[in-house]
Amino acid sequence: MTDFVYKAELLSQKVTEQQVDLKLRVPANLYYFQGHFNSAPILPGVVQTHWVMQYLAEFFAADVKTFQGFSNLKFQIIVQPEYVLDLTLKQIKPNKYSFSYQSEHGQHASGKVQFGE
Repeated sequence: MTDFVYKAELLSQKVTEQQVDLKLRVPANLYYFQGHFNSAPILPGVVQTHWVMQYLAEFFAADVKTFQGFSNLKFQIIVQPEYVLDLTLKQIKPNKYSFSYQSEHGQHASGKVQFGE
């Protein structure tokens, strides 16, 4: 039986007042690869957005209970096991943030997140 993990491995972080840069390794035993897809596992977009929400709460104290929506959400290149991702989170306004996932393979996903007051 395989021991699954639910998070990417945080390799490094750089935190400033309005921006957070994280380097994440996506482990092969990530739970979310199961059934998505057996012959060629890819990281679901919903997991990528979930991680964004977790990191916004952690680094910017964003109140996820006031989440209003994503905008300009784009998934460009699939994420596979063992990819090392650079996740950039930027505060645009007090309750609005942008995010992007990049790696040596290119731009994987990007978008904006809006929270209420």
